[in-house]
Formats: sequence, structure tokens, C-alpha cells
Amino acid sequence: MIEYWIVVTTGVVAVACVLCGTYIYSDLRARESVQNRVKLKVYVSLLQAVTEINVAGGDAYSLDRAKRHLAFTLNQVNLVAGPQVLLHVNELLDFLNETREGDYDVLKEKNILNAIVKAARRELDPSSARALEESQFRFRFYNPPRQ
Repeated sequence: MIEYWIVVTTGVVAVACVLCGTYIYSDLRARESVQNRVKLKVYVSLLQAVTEINVAGGDAYSLDRAKRHLAFTLNQVNLVAGPQVLLHVNELLDFLNETREGDYDVLKEKNILNAIVKAARRELDPSSARALEESQFRFRFYNPPRQ
């Protein structure tokens, strides 16, 4: 009779431990999902801000608003981005700060943006990022012709 209660008690404790472990694991996955969603939103905003700068062209008002949007987005990037993304964002900022109006190397900008997207994909979904890198896929970005 005593052995029966030991087996039942051990079984109940084991089931409780498994349920607690499952709850902690699901909570961890949910938190990771929310963090990835926030990061994705910020990374999309960063790419939109760079596109706004490219589209603004010679319009001073649009360019000023695009630069302001980029500044606000960079504040968000600094809060959520991983180390590789931050490294490539710093390269982008150095490129944008060194470039005078009209004197613009489109290929260098596209290479930096590709590096940012690859680093962000590695951070958010490493398995699909690895598959894309093995296929040597290059991301394309809209760049209007300069006048």
C-alpha cells in the first residue's frame, strides 16, 4: 500500500514538473515572438526611412522630413537591434554623413542595405537566412534616378 502512494505521488510531481516546464517554454517562445515582431517593425521603418531619403531627391521639404523620420527610426533601432545590425547601420550612417548632395554612390548604399537586411534576417530567422545566403540572393531596393 505504501509503494502505491509513492508511485502516485511521484507521478503527480512528474506531471506537475512537465506542465511547469511547458508553461515556461511557451512563455519564453511568446516573449521571443513579441520581441521579433517589434524588431521587424523597427527594421521595416529603417528601410522605409532610407527609401524616403532616396525618393526625396531635390525637394528640400521632403528631404528634411525624411531625415527627421530616419533620426526617429535610428532611436528605435538603437533600442532593439542586435550587434551585427547596429554595425551595418553605423556603416550606413557614415555613408550618409560623408556623402554630399548629388555626389552619391548607389552601389555602396545598396551593398550596405543588403548587409543590414541579411543581418536582420539572421537575427530574426536564422534558418531561412542561412538558406538565402547559400543561394547568394541579393535584395533589391528602389532607387529613383537622380537629376
